[in-house]
Amino acid sequence: MTRRYDGLPVTGDGDFCGAPVTSLVRTLTDVAATEPLASSLPMLDHALARRLVLPDMLVDELSWVGPKAHARARTAVEMGSALSGSPAESICRVRFRQIGAPEPIQQHEFARPGDRRAVVDFWFPDQGVVVEVDGRAKYEDTAMLAGASTADAHWREKQREDFVRSFDGVRGFVRLTWADLMDPEVVRAKLARAGIPCR
Repeated sequence: MTRRYDGLPVTGDGDFCGAPVTSLVRTLTDVAATEPLASSLPMLDHALARRLVLPDMLVDELSWVGPKAHARARTAVEMGSALSGSPAESICRVRFRQIGAPEPIQQHEFARPGDRRAVVDFWFPDQGVVVEVDGRAKYEDTAMLAGASTADAHWREKQREDFVRSFDGVRGFVRLTWADLMDPEVVRAKLARAGIPCR
């Protein structure tokens, strides 16, 4: 079978330190077919965000996945998003799916003419709720702080949240941590308290 992207580097098998390896596209679809969504989606999102692969390449590769694993792989490939800004955001989307939350808008921008802007991880417009995935690194990692202090980072984030909350449609703001993402029921409880319906 000839596929549209045959011959491109990401579709050709290669070697790593002398060991044969499958192509990037094949590896991603194999992981999507065999591993839980929480493992495969961060990999897919990372590759899509960096344009290492295109969505159509992954869809083409699904034709090689056996029937037993096809549904699992298709779910992961269809959920793949170039908009996920981190593995935590990818896992957050998995949790939203698991608990039956509505589909949010990723990387939604709040802006006013002549004013600053803020891009949030997830926006649930029908409920007016912003969801942000927060890690300690934002406030502690020296590279991410870029010379600022932890106190400065907290202050900037507080100012940013106040700016987002100043928009008429914003009625709630939820922060999820890595620890929260490890337990779907914690995510469900936080979203439910903010008025986001879940199954």
